[in-house]
Amino acid sequence: MKKLIVLALIFLPNLIQAQCVMCKSVSESSGQGNGINSAILYMAFFPYLLLSALGYVWYKNYKKNKDAKKNKTASHHSL
Repeated sequence: MKKLIVLALIFLPNLIQAQCVMCKSVSESSGQGNGINSAILYMAFFPYLLLSALGYVWYKNYKKNKDAKKNKTASHHSL
């Protein structure tokens, strides 16, 4: 299973990048190239933004729970 995941991580970025190159080459040949290139950037930006926000919320909750457990343990030891 790990080998399959590693192979997917190696080959999928190349496949995805190839599609972006195709979109870019098509858009450069038309007059609407700048708009399409901006749309490609927006489509690539929002998943990263969502994942970053999710990671930030997860980290804050993890840290808060860790601190709460630490304080709870410290209060039990002081009794």
